[in-house]
Amino acid sequence: MKPPQQASWRFPEDLLAYFQPEYSINQQKIVGIEALARMRDASGQILSPDSFIPFLDMDERRELSRLMLVAGLQVLESLDALGIFLNLSFNVDPDFMVDHDCATCFTGTMATSPIAPSRISLELLESGDFLNRDIAKERLLALRATGVRIALDDVGSAYSSLLRMKDLPIDKIKLDQGFICDLCAQPKNLAFVQSIQLLANTLNAELVIEGVETLPILDAMRALHQDHVQGYAIARPMPADALLTMLQSGYTMPAGTASHPSTLLGAYAAHLLRRPLMDALRRGWIDVSLAAEPPPCPLVTYLQEHGAPGDHPILRAHGRLRQIKSDPAQGYQDQALTRMEAEIQELVREAIHHEHND
Repeated sequence: MKPPQQASWRFPEDLLAYFQPEYSINQQKIVGIEALARMRDASGQILSPDSFIPFLDMDERRELSRLMLVAGLQVLESLDALGIFLNLSFNVDPDFMVDHDCATCFTGTMATSPIAPSRISLELLESGDFLNRDIAKERLLALRATGVRIALDDVGSAYSSLLRMKDLPIDKIKLDQGFICDLCAQPKNLAFVQSIQLLANTLNAELVIEGVETLPILDAMRALHQDHVQGYAIARPMPADALLTMLQSGYTMPAGTASHPSTLLGAYAAHLLRRPLMDALRRGWIDVSLAAEPPPCPLVTYLQEHGAPGDHPILRAHGRLRQIKSDPAQGYQDQALTRMEAEIQELVREAIHHEHND
């Protein structure tokens, strides 16, 4: 007898594969797709994974991962025939990774496809406890030996696995969208993106930013020199036929550059990116005679180009920030700079809020 929540769908008969593109800002094109599971209930409604995965047993979850891989491989083969070469990522239940034959299952599925395993990323949720088990490194190394790439999904949603990440064979880190999708309300999270990028660099791993839902957030990622992004600003998850149509139609993203942000959030992101250089110059860590003249602050430039008056709160606060930086007396200078940066951050948040409500 099915639970009430399960009564309106059948597995695997009602399972659907949707695909969401991954976009490279540097290459200005879609470089990959993620296979996402959906379920169609008896009324025709499309259900998200949270609505059906909890009701699947272990064998069904294992089969779900296999079916998503098979569906993704079929799409890649169709795209290859059109001269469009993308990579594929798909989610795997971390509990399945405990099985000793997980690598064998993967190679068995890949054996029927001409797609190279190196074009596949296997995504594991950071929030599971698999990564904290002693067996994790052994299983991941066995999978990597097949050629597949290992991605850690929803990074930032849990803390314990961050401590183990340095010991695991990780090729890709996907930042949890919770840090990104509300950046307009929480611009301070931009600093977290910078920190995760440094972590990814240390691990020699690719960073993918999920939750890029709006053009201002995309603009901010450009300003931070992020590359791989995923979210509604690029495209929503879609069936395979819709994906093929979109890619064949010559999909393009709105123009923009990292050097010239087009939104206030992007300008603030560029301001944050510039801070380490300015601090290094102020502290004498870089020989000023060797350093090129730093460009004007992107935040000030953006406001001036958009007609902000000279007494705009952010411009006034930035003026006070410059006064503090030019003061030769050290003392409590660092604390004063921190307070001023926090004030500017809050003023930016308020300005973005007013923009959205006007």
